[in-house]
Amino acid sequence: MALSSVEARKPFNFAHVLTSLRLILTPVFLCAIEVSTRHPTVRSTGLVVGLFLLICASDYYDGPLARTLGLSSDLGKVLDNLADITFLLVTLTYLVHHDAAPWWIPTAIALAFGQYTLDSWLLSGKGTSVALVSNPIGHWAGILNYIFTGVLALHAALQQYLLPAPLFHGLLTFWLAYLLLAMGMRLRFFLRARLTDEDACRT
Repeated sequence: MALSSVEARKPFNFAHVLTSLRLILTPVFLCAIEVSTRHPTVRSTGLVVGLFLLICASDYYDGPLARTLGLSSDLGKVLDNLADITFLLVTLTYLVHHDAAPWWIPTAIALAFGQYTLDSWLLSGKGTSVALVSNPIGHWAGILNYIFTGVLALHAALQQYLLPAPLFHGLLTFWLAYLLLAMGMRLRFFLRARLTDEDACRT
């Protein structure tokens, strides 16, 4: 019997370990930012960048690894999303506390994630298991969330000298606008899917 087949039946497999790495590295990442804000050096800043890249690698490779090894599962998808939202909200909340990010950015991300979870649950028929349903614009919103969170973290690590004020506020404005657009498109996608389901039931 192939190893991948054995692993796929396990409730927690190697792909999940890679996903969980984000949860383990998140507090380490925040500690690195804290150290750098107090004593910014090439080494402390490099540690912030290195940890962020490891977190991004965990997010990028867990899915392909699971598919390659035949370890894809609903649990893995849920864990992946929980690791993402935990990293983003914990990091951004920390940055808000240190005046390196406005409160409405993590709030908008939390609302977008709540919408994603709720309409996925509704589209899956309100069962005990939730089939997470994604759409392209939401995928790119997730990528932007990671990129901009990393930029703000580095900005904080460099005592907020990385981004000039116009660029800082421009980034935040674009970020919020895209999140709102993604939520609007998500609502449109949800309503169209529900109408399609209703039409199918009538026929």
